Amino acid sequence: MYSIAWGTSFDCDRNRCGLKTDGSYPHLVLGTVQKVASDTDTAAVYRWAKEYGYWADLPDNQGNFIRSIQMMSVEITGQGSTEEITLLMGREHYDAIVIKAGDLVRYTPHEMTQPIPEDTEDTNRLYWNIFGCIAVLCRADDGKCFERYSTGIYGVADGIGLNSHGEVSEEVTRRIDPITYLPIRSRID
Repeated sequence: MYSIAWGTSFDCDRNRCGLKTDGSYPHLVLGTVQKVASDTDTAAVYRWAKEYGYWADLPDNQGNFIRSIQMMSVEITGQGSTEEITLLMGREHYDAIVIKAGDLVRYTPHEMTQPIPEDTEDTNRLYWNIFGCIAVLCRADDGKCFERYSTGIYGVADGIGLNSHGEVSEEVTRRIDPITYLPIRSRID
């Protein structure tokens, strides 16, 4: 089910709050932050997710969730459409960089084969399997920076363009370097 970017971010009635999976989104994402969730937005998504069977292993303490997780709605383009998805990160990391609407960000899932870092706060350990790492690539007012990147969803290991369901994109030539996040141009470009 696509979450076309219409209506409002975190729209649970029409687009499942923008959530694509029950756990950490498993793909690399480059996109523009549309909205950073307020505590009210986070509470609404949390209630919806629990009601529909998402995050079953999480404690029912909504307050701890709100204090530990920061959600943001990120807009991506691909296959001629625009889509908004909800991505999650640990609040301690968000507080360290403060991401704002309009920033171009990179999201990567945690490497599930790696143990949770020792310096991760105890409350975030509970939520490790539902959030990933989000970093700012370009601030909203840096147009030159934005020109370097190609927003979309990509394979973590190979940088091949995917749709939001993890299927190889119809745009066969769309690919990025999974280290630099810069587009890889084909020889015919």
